[in-house]
Amino acid sequence: MRKLRRGGGAAVATLSLMLTVCAFTAPGRAPALPLGGPMVSAPGHAGPGLMLAGRNVVVHSLNWAGYAAARAGTAFRSVRAAFFVPYVDCTSTPGAYSSHWAGLDGLGSSSVEQLGVAAGCAGSRPQYYAWYEMYPKPVSGVFAVKAGNAIVVSVYYQAQRRRFVLTLRDLTTGRHFSRSAKCAAKMCTRSSAEVISEAPSDTSGNILPLANYRAASFSGITLTSAAGHRGGLLSRWWSTYQIIGVGQSSRQVTQQPTSLLRGQAFTNYWRRES
Repeated sequence: MRKLRRGGGAAVATLSLMLTVCAFTAPGRAPALPLGGPMVSAPGHAGPGLMLAGRNVVVHSLNWAGYAAARAGTAFRSVRAAFFVPYVDCTSTPGAYSSHWAGLDGLGSSSVEQLGVAAGCAGSRPQYYAWYEMYPKPVSGVFAVKAGNAIVVSVYYQAQRRRFVLTLRDLTTGRHFSRSAKCAAKMCTRSSAEVISEAPSDTSGNILPLANYRAASFSGITLTSAAGHRGGLLSRWWSTYQIIGVGQSSRQVTQQPTSLLRGQAFTNYWRRES
């Protein structure tokens, strides 16, 4: 989803937020969803640039929370994860948004190949949609989902065709989609693989308020490198990054991932900024 850009006055940010809300509530079709993008490191905290072999790292982010895998010189071929669409409490966080997804790139790179679900609040009304995005191209909504539905997503890079195949299946309803797309940036290095809950952005790149999604649980997480090494988020073949979400102004924790279970499962918990 879209990278944070600085600048613009309060009036511009307010107008952009209003346009986002209007787009999200468009009837009869998948809405123009809030945007996302590469991880935005929290000021005053170490970023993901230091990728040491065999080392696990904790980083703080203004938009991401969850886990990522990366190691210098390693390219990833695929990532797969299963999760349930989280319930959002729009009474406590009206006009707020969240996205939950798996993808490649974005941890210290300028592209992201990702797909998942949006769980947001159009005012005080919850809305849930499946989507995919080849950042820096815009996000594309595909179809509506419901809170509690079981979702499986995967991103796979076909080296011979130089294309990414993004697949989402709603196991509860049987609906699914698959998209084949080229890299949307000058280069997609596939230098990281991640499973993330995100505070998405508006059309001006401003990070939006994070919806109260309570908890988002991921399982069955499997990564494969271009060299054919296969494993979970914990592996001797790559370093593991635990990503803690913090508020833009308060720097207080807003999203907290649990420890990894067998390297393949964890839960992100939403936390209110006091």
